Amino acid sequence: MSDIVDILDSTTNNDSINLNLDDDSDESGETPFQRLIRLYASQSNYNDRKNAVKYILDALRFVNDVESLYQILSCTKKLADDIVIQVQIDCLEKFVSIIEYLISNVENADLLIKEYLFQSIVQTIGHGNNRIRKASQSALIRLFELEQIKNDDIEQEIIPALCQLDSACDDFKNESIVLMTRLTQYVSNDLILKYFVPTIVQQSSSIAFQTRKTCATSIGDLATVIPLSAVDQYLVPCLSNLCSDPFWGVRKSCAEVIHPLAQVCSKESRWNILSPCLIQLLQDQSRWVKTAALRVLGYFISTFAQSNDQKQDNDDDDEELNSKKEINEQIDELDLKIEKNLQINENEKFNDFNYWREPLLTNIDFDQDSNFNSTQFLSARKQSLLEISQTYHPDDVNSILPIELLDYYTNLVEQSYSSGVETDIVHQGAHTFPAVALTLTNKNWHLIKDVHRKFAEDLQWKVRRTLAYSLHALAEILTVEQVEEDLCPVFDSFFRDVDEVKIGILSHLAQFLKVLQLSTRKIYLDKLNSLTCVDNQRNWRFRSESANQLYELTSLFSSVDVGDYISPLAFTMALDRVSDVRQTAIKALSGCYSKFNSENAESPTEVFLDDCHRLFGSSLDWKLRQSYVNLCESIYKLHADTSDQYALRFLGTLLSLKEDPVVNVRLSLGTFVYQNLINNDFYKDLSDDWRSQIDECLQMLLVDRDRDVRASVGGIYEARGTSLTSEHFNDDSDSSIQNNTITLGDEQLNQS
Repeated sequence: MSDIVDILDSTTNNDSINLNLDDDSDESGETPFQRLIRLYASQSNYNDRKNAVKYILDALRFVNDVESLYQILSCTKKLADDIVIQVQIDCLEKFVSIIEYLISNVENADLLIKEYLFQSIVQTIGHGNNRIRKASQSALIRLFELEQIKNDDIEQEIIPALCQLDSACDDFKNESIVLMTRLTQYVSNDLILKYFVPTIVQQSSSIAFQTRKTCATSIGDLATVIPLSAVDQYLVPCLSNLCSDPFWGVRKSCAEVIHPLAQVCSKESRWNILSPCLIQLLQDQSRWVKTAALRVLGYFISTFAQSNDQKQDNDDDDEELNSKKEINEQIDELDLKIEKNLQINENEKFNDFNYWREPLLTNIDFDQDSNFNSTQFLSARKQSLLEISQTYHPDDVNSILPIELLDYYTNLVEQSYSSGVETDIVHQGAHTFPAVALTLTNKNWHLIKDVHRKFAEDLQWKVRRTLAYSLHALAEILTVEQVEEDLCPVFDSFFRDVDEVKIGILSHLAQFLKVLQLSTRKIYLDKLNSLTCVDNQRNWRFRSESANQLYELTSLFSSVDVGDYISPLAFTMALDRVSDVRQTAIKALSGCYSKFNSENAESPTEVFLDDCHRLFGSSLDWKLRQSYVNLCESIYKLHADTSDQYALRFLGTLLSLKEDPVVNVRLSLGTFVYQNLINNDFYKDLSDDWRSQIDECLQMLLVDRDRDVRASVGGIYEARGTSLTSEHFNDDSDSSIQNNTITLGDEQLNQS
């Protein structure tokens, strides 16, 4: 207080107040370094020191000797420790920029940071002022990101500042827990287990509900970086205790992190501890807690899949196995430390929070559900189990997951709409349905097929859209009979749905039909034409996806079916006005041709070639003639023909385009011929007549009127400054040079 009075006195000793006026007119000749030193030297006026902070970065950028650099950093350190809060704030908020500049431009920056900046950061991490704490924490995180902190400094300097929270304010406790969670990716597992875990477990019994909520939120991230045994011994009981917290916000946070914790804990902990906790949260009186629990229910059930269990059993790597003895010793030490920290002080024995709160569970008997639930809750669970057993087949399900969880999931739709909070729960349930089906396996499909039907009939199109996108994945899990009986009706309903839903089944159409029997698969051939029709004709991406699926469908049907159904659709899409749709349809056409060739189908092949020459090769539209070149290239890359067979079917029409009046067509032709048809085995296997025609085509394109065409076949690319004859300027085909434009596909882009 005396310091503040002295500062105020220094501004009122004279008749006029010394205002903070940075008069550049009098100081225009000063360098940033000189101004920094002058303003910092003003000990009586804190406004000058506050202004000095502005020139630290500029002084660093223009410093030209080591002595000046040391002087600047010394001033920075003293300004960061200034008695005036605002000066400290301004200086610490520039620490991130100062650190980045030193690392990028100064040798041995780590030593300078350690000597001049590091201590100021550590000392202000727990400062009473919020802005100072935020600034120092940001600087600390940046040091970790830039790998400028050594392991010794972490244990000796940073961890004590973060973990000694007995006398800290509640805000800093929350920030410290969040900061510890962020630093888990930079700190070794040993230090996390030794310091961070006991601190967070201890603070989970704090009287401040916000601190307990922050601890619950941090458990999910913390569980991913510590050994499995420590997760089961400390984090799982900690979360279990917080699930009974009197404040609903803490219980809601527990519901949000119970899934990531279940992913890394042991099967016993997931079954005997976390499952009863989730069931308790599903029955919570708070609708917000219940909603959060319903939202993660499907994700939690998916952790019971056999693949997840195998992954967790093999979670420990070689390094953890080699240090097993050391980890066990640390866990024993940690157990003692947590028990000591959790002892309630005699003075606080009758504190309202501690008196009514059950102590944190540290030693858990996995065989006793009574550690987690009241007698009434257990009775309700048994009654629910009895009711389900009368309907389902618990002998098959009980070996996979607790059947109470399945009971809640099968009634997810009803519970969602009855809660009246939000309808996003149904969407989350639909999103996790394939994972739940994979967990239960196809043997228990009868238990969840009704809820799948409810999802498919939901009024929200986004729920139906989610199911539509995952229908192919579900079909791969089930048997063929189950797919045809239960999924095909759903597929047919989505077939007639809005475009937003229809695109979901269209995107994976081939994958879904591949699961079906051939007889059932052929039924959908008649529906392909209507499937590609959309309400909004401007939605060209829908047509592009349809063309892409046609290519994949060619491998699922015979050449006759491909010729009757798929090839006509592909030709129609190849005439589309959008270039991307035409390109995708050309790929589908090449797939059709490959199918005809592989089955030696002469009649469909003749029809296909005739349509190609008629619709593309001889078209009056230059875009379609260019598409013919692209089609020939796509078929060539499939290597479906011998050299002479390919030449006989395509080269005649293809090489005739060397005299095409449109530059883009000749450019595409030159690029394809020069890059694919010469100087390779294909060229060597051709007859002399075809080789001479190819050579003639290249010679003509080498002297083409357009410079881009000449460059495409290996000619010299002429710069724009090269003088051209009047013949070139009078030729319309070289208008791209005259008008200073570039021709790209269907449109011309003017260059400035």
